[in-house]
Amino acid sequence: MIQTLLPAGLLLLCGVIWRILEPGGLPVAQVRQQLNVLNIYLLIPGMIFSVILSSQIGSETWLLPIAAWLVIGTCLIFNVGVYRHLLSSTPDASKGAMILAGSFGNGVGLATPVVIALYGLDAARVPILYTLLGSLPITWTIGVAISLGHAGHRIGPMWQHLLNSPPLWAALTSLAIVSSPFELSEPLIASLDMLARAAVPLMLFTVGLSLNIKGFARLRMALPAIFSKSLLSPLVALLVGQALGLNGATLGALVVTAATASFNVGVVLADRYDLDVELYGVTVAVTATLYFCLLPIWSWLIH
Repeated sequence: MIQTLLPAGLLLLCGVIWRILEPGGLPVAQVRQQLNVLNIYLLIPGMIFSVILSSQIGSETWLLPIAAWLVIGTCLIFNVGVYRHLLSSTPDASKGAMILAGSFGNGVGLATPVVIALYGLDAARVPILYTLLGSLPITWTIGVAISLGHAGHRIGPMWQHLLNSPPLWAALTSLAIVSSPFELSEPLIASLDMLARAAVPLMLFTVGLSLNIKGFARLRMALPAIFSKSLLSPLVALLVGQALGLNGATLGALVVTAATASFNVGVVLADRYDLDVELYGVTVAVTATLYFCLLPIWSWLIH
């Protein structure tokens, strides 16, 4: 497994080193923002089309969003309970950031490259459908509501953010094509495959750019969220997946997806709603590190 994951880890490390050195004098925030735009509007939609159009879409495909709702719902209940009741003296901005960080994962950005490395390209449908049909709707409804409840302003209707998501539309469109007699031309499919291959390394590099090591002195406040994201989430996913009858690569990919680090979209929410961005960044860094450290354990439990 170490040899399988080493290339992914090295690409992520390249992003971390770039963040430190800032080659060319460009601010890392600007580089990350531009790469995220490229990922979200071109590479990730292309990868989604490529994966879903080449996958066997069966009944278990529609179980993945259900699994996502159950896993994320459990983590939300845990984090809301801890931060609003047991740690009620925590500042509201920190509470909101930690509830988000401990409940939602980086399914497309981090889990997809890892799932491809472990289980092959066909298994990439698991983090894609888990995230886009399961996690994304909750993010832009309940996630935004949590952000609003711990901040004080909003930036527009939640449904606008949900609909303004090229990866979501790519998933829905590709599922519609697979379910119809319509077939894409070979040159177009080849182009989508090229986008898919380009998306994986760039997503890992971008995650590395996002890792923030500032604010580690406040790590204690983030421990419940770290526990929820790194341990509770994959354990619940394992139980839910088995209860839904998932097995093999699908179950493995589900657990690997649920175990992934706190999601990068949370940084956007934290920044827009004046939540604790620094603490959120620390949580992303720790959960990303734990993600790679704990992967052998999840693989052992699954098998």
